[in-house]
Amino acid sequence: MSTADISDFFATQRKTPEIKSEILNEYFKVWSNTMLLEQRYRSTHSLAFIDLFAGEGLNEDGKPASPVKILNSVFGSTGKLNLNKTVRTFFNDEKQNVVTKLKNNLENLPYYEELIHKPVILNEEVNFSLLAKLLGTETPTLMYLDPFGYQFAQQLLLQSIKRWGLDLFMLFNPAKIRVAILTTAERDILFDVFGAERIAKIKNFCERYQDASQREDFIVDNFEEVFKEKDYKTFRFKISLPKKNQTGHYLFFVTKTDAAYMKMKELMLMYSDYQEDGVPLFGANIKHQLSLFQEQYRYSIKNLIADLASKASFYHNLPIESIYKHHNIGTSYIRGNYKDAFDQLKKDGVVEAINPVSRQPMKKVSFTSIITYK
Repeated sequence: MSTADISDFFATQRKTPEIKSEILNEYFKVWSNTMLLEQRYRSTHSLAFIDLFAGEGLNEDGKPASPVKILNSVFGSTGKLNLNKTVRTFFNDEKQNVVTKLKNNLENLPYYEELIHKPVILNEEVNFSLLAKLLGTETPTLMYLDPFGYQFAQQLLLQSIKRWGLDLFMLFNPAKIRVAILTTAERDILFDVFGAERIAKIKNFCERYQDASQREDFIVDNFEEVFKEKDYKTFRFKISLPKKNQTGHYLFFVTKTDAAYMKMKELMLMYSDYQEDGVPLFGANIKHQLSLFQEQYRYSIKNLIADLASKASFYHNLPIESIYKHHNIGTSYIRGNYKDAFDQLKKDGVVEAINPVSRQPMKKVSFTSIITYK
């Protein structure tokens, strides 16, 4: 992580490579450990990481950029979850001269020869075949891409939606998604990604509504629906420009795995603005835009209390931790919000908190409490 206060990272305007370098490697480490734990009962373990916008591997000042940071994490891991034994890495960039510099920078790493799986540079046909073969297996794969970047990235995006089920880490500027969708035609890859009906709906909406923020929200919501309809879990983080009512970037994470979704959510908490009631907004620099409209927050402790109060048939006799893991998917709620909500429900006489060992009522709600509805 950066040496500066993490919560202040988005206090200044950031470019895409800066955001990527700050967050992607930290999530890669968390994701890798999570996926390996999911594979702990298998005889062989394997993971893959794909970066379709890798850049040169080093910043202008010579410090590591995302590809080198990823390989540093792979080589530097130790213990049972040894990433050097399990992770295959694939890097690509739209520009050939950038790919050439990337390859040289990676091969000059002091530990390059000690990497069990050498990084694959996706600019040769044989390497594309290797990637296609890997993606035809059940190997858990994390792929970074700008979905509205160059054509190859969009091809892999489409294939992931249709067949592969990769975990996708996406970072893009809202202006790019608006232009890409409003100018797409039947022969374009994005037309297949969104589908003819959704493209027509978006174009119709944008013709009827001139407000830029309404258009942006509608387009991004529909992009998210593409994945939800395929049973993906989706996480969205909105990065607004400092002190401006304008979006700089969206970070999207898409996965089929609850554990991977929750890890991304936990990582982004440290960058997020919060509501006054302790529910995160999962966005940066957006609190000043929303504070006058708190009653319109979709996710609030008040709404969580009401929802949990109606879920006796689902959550009776379950520990708070289990309720949290099931209920939080697709919401902005975090672990601590559930303790607060059940604490209020206990005060209201709706539930009782039971000690899991003694099976006796508890004076205070804790994360180990078993919740019984009255």
